Amino acid sequence: MKKILPFLILLVVASCKKEELGDYLTKDFSIQSASTGATYHINVALPDHYHASGKYAAIYVLDGEDNFDFVAGSCKKYSRDYSKSDVLVVSIGYGRNRALDYTPTDAAEGDGGAEQFLQFINNELIPEMESAFGADTSRDSRILLGHSFGGLCAAYAFTHHNEMFGHYMLLSPSLWYDNLVMLRYEQDKRAANQARPQHVFMGLGEMENSGRMLAPYMAFYQRLQSHYPDMQAMSHLVPHLDHMGSKNPNITEALKFYFQQQ
Repeated sequence: MKKILPFLILLVVASCKKEELGDYLTKDFSIQSASTGATYHINVALPDHYHASGKYAAIYVLDGEDNFDFVAGSCKKYSRDYSKSDVLVVSIGYGRNRALDYTPTDAAEGDGGAEQFLQFINNELIPEMESAFGADTSRDSRILLGHSFGGLCAAYAFTHHNEMFGHYMLLSPSLWYDNLVMLRYEQDKRAANQARPQHVFMGLGEMENSGRMLAPYMAFYQRLQSHYPDMQAMSHLVPHLDHMGSKNPNITEALKFYFQQQ
């Protein structure tokens, strides 16, 4: 029997409900963040045979409005295909403009609010998932998935908050941002981060190689391979597809990589 969970929401959580969406159960709520001042709508897809007393890995999905359904349905499929435990899929909706929340510095293309946004995830959202949904408290049980500016934000989490997540899915990450600032961050933070075991999937569309995406992507990936001895890393280029067309195929490959490693 599936149970409706009692909610002990310390910040502001509203309109919790359970509904069928495809073949997975969801709950949703909102948090008024003290870190950013914005309200974030959160959707959570529950694993098969979910129970309040269980402990579950959690995939935190940026650009949640666009990516939640595909990620949640895919997790259900691949957990079954590989006979691995399913996960909580946590969709983070837009609170502030994504060019603010997902960018690490104030530059021409964005406003540099990623630090505050990650404080929201770390100090407000993750504790809520752990206390109310049974999310496992270990770093290795937390996964961050982002595409484009979301991938940039996930790369910033990797460099600056490596203690937060043990798995990263960087899909078409905007590593060109602010004169390759992420490459500088990776080097600056390497000594603190390289000893931790972790998994990083990086994905790009083959048709993105004519612009500013491929060179920093390859440079970042090569650094991961060269300097992180306890890391399992994978790069995947989707043939014949561009920035948006490659997103779902790379989500598929990223989730396969994750479940195969479990």
